[in-house]
Amino acid sequence: MNKIIFCGGGTGGHIYPALAIREIILQRAPNRSKISSAYIGLSNSMEAHILAKYSDIPFLSIRAQGMPREFTWKWIPFPFVNLFGAIDAIRHLREFAPNLVVATGGYVTFPVLLAARLMKIPYIIHEQNVIMGVTNRMFVGGARKILLSYPSEAFIRKDRFAFTGNPVRKEFLGQSHINGLFHKKAGEFWILVVGGSRGAKSINDACVELSERWLPEHQNVRLLQITGERDFEMIKSRISNGTRHFVYPYIHEMKEAFDVADILISRAGATILSELGVCAKPAILIPFPYATDNHQEKNARALEQIGAARVILDKELNEKSLRFLLHEVMNPETLKRMGIAMQKSRPENVEERIYQEISPFLAN
Repeated sequence: MNKIIFCGGGTGGHIYPALAIREIILQRAPNRSKISSAYIGLSNSMEAHILAKYSDIPFLSIRAQGMPREFTWKWIPFPFVNLFGAIDAIRHLREFAPNLVVATGGYVTFPVLLAARLMKIPYIIHEQNVIMGVTNRMFVGGARKILLSYPSEAFIRKDRFAFTGNPVRKEFLGQSHINGLFHKKAGEFWILVVGGSRGAKSINDACVELSERWLPEHQNVRLLQITGERDFEMIKSRISNGTRHFVYPYIHEMKEAFDVADILISRAGATILSELGVCAKPAILIPFPYATDNHQEKNARALEQIGAARVILDKELNEKSLRFLLHEVMNPETLKRMGIAMQKSRPENVEERIYQEISPFLAN
């Protein structure tokens, strides 16, 4: 019997790859009926809300706290919360008795990987970004395998490291289920705006200005904006062009939104960049400026370098800078070249590569 613990949290960029890896194992393993899995994360968190939709994978909650970025009072509880989190994780690992832990990053994985190391349970790390995250770096020494989404000269020649790419949700690998949510007419140009799993105020504000000043001059353009729950009501109240500017807090049919889009305006998290690669969609990327080690800008610059995307820094983002880049890239030939480059940014057979690296650690 294969019993696998998955963990990763904080943002969709850590959670969805963990769930995608689980799907890969279940689809490809010859003895699927003998695979049992559970997910460890924080209660009342993004991972808890997402996992609530999955009836076939138990969610096990622990305590954890991210490392404070500045010297504040938050440093006082930091070590104690994570110590108690490790105790929580040890209890869950003893009860579930996994033979493998798969971790995809985020501070919630710290107590889990610490517990796995203390209990000598094999663990595999998947890194989504160009720059390895803090928690992954801390535990990379004891990992049986480290799966990389980007090739790295520093690691790729070492036996435990493998360049696999970043997995995507299964709905991105086939035809999307058409719910009739969007109706694209001939000659229309659709822009999909995605601010990440938590939304992005700077992007939301710039797109409202774009709607007010630029959209009226371009009657063939439709703006589809996913604001995030936090800003939805505020942004919706500011929209005056409701027939060509559509606003949603979140869209579960994300592949359908990708399919209708001619270009995306987005943050540069690893998961959406992989989805862009699968769908061969060009993008204007606005990296989250406070990402650890500035990894989102490094992700975005890697795509800009190959001609798949254009980059605007968050501090330079406004209606004028967005309008300028849109005018540059809205040429059909430019969009086609960017889309081809974006498709090439993702390695072939990502899901098979991941399975081949993990399968030796699964019991027959």
